[in-house]
Amino acid sequence: MTDTIALPGLDIPGQNPVIRGGFGQGPTESETRAAIEEIEADAGELRGAKRTIKQLAISLAISVDKGNTKGRAVAQEAGQLFEMMRHLAPPEDPAGPGDESNLTPETKRLLDALAAPAQLDAAPEGDAEGL
Repeated sequence: MTDTIALPGLDIPGQNPVIRGGFGQGPTESETRAAIEEIEADAGELRGAKRTIKQLAISLAISVDKGNTKGRAVAQEAGQLFEMMRHLAPPEDPAGPGDESNLTPETKRLLDALAAPAQLDAAPEGDAEGL
């Protein structure tokens, strides 16, 4: 007997490693694991709550892949996975926090007025002077 099970030309290429139970990782899980490895390479080993977030992200990725194979709607799980990944690696704002180049002059004036300290008006003169 030979080691190959499939007929020549009909074998299924294995792009994902085999894990527990003989099932391979789905594409979402593979990419999530790769992204987490990149985050850990840049920031070092995840500590504290980020370790839990890491595991939740992997679990959500597995759930998304299983839902996809069963034809289920996975938008909610995908959205949760996206938020988990944002907690592990917050996006960088390329413009920086003080960039106002995309604001119109009217919007800039409004934001300046809202940021200014409150100014109290003088009390109006009226009937209460003798009290």
